[in-house]
Amino acid sequence: MKPDQNFAPPSDMRRYIESVATALGVEPAASLTEYGNPSHAYIALADTSNRYPGRLLMLLWNSETGWSLALEPERSEAHRILASWPGVVSPAPARVAELVQRTLAGPAAPGAVPSPSAAAASRR
Repeated sequence: MKPDQNFAPPSDMRRYIESVATALGVEPAASLTEYGNPSHAYIALADTSNRYPGRLLMLLWNSETGWSLALEPERSEAHRILASWPGVVSPAPARVAELVQRTLAGPAAPGAVPSPSAAAASRR
């Protein structure tokens, strides 16, 4: 999901997306924005989910529907939405981070093997 090289999103939207990335502990460079009608954004997450060990996660934003947490697609599969937070389209970055962290802290799926980072975190 790469925006056109000539595309310049409004700076306020970019700052908001970068602030969300920072609140999640992710480098702003791990995010993309696409200004349009509707506008979209993507943040690659460093965290994993106990429910889906070994799978990469992404956070998606749409100017009409707000934020969603999803699995990064593998091969030709479509992304799978794990959680979405309708209502407030652009909540404070700290609130987005809280929602994501709360979702990721949820219980593992039956039979799932926790990822190494989740196992290490549970020993702390």
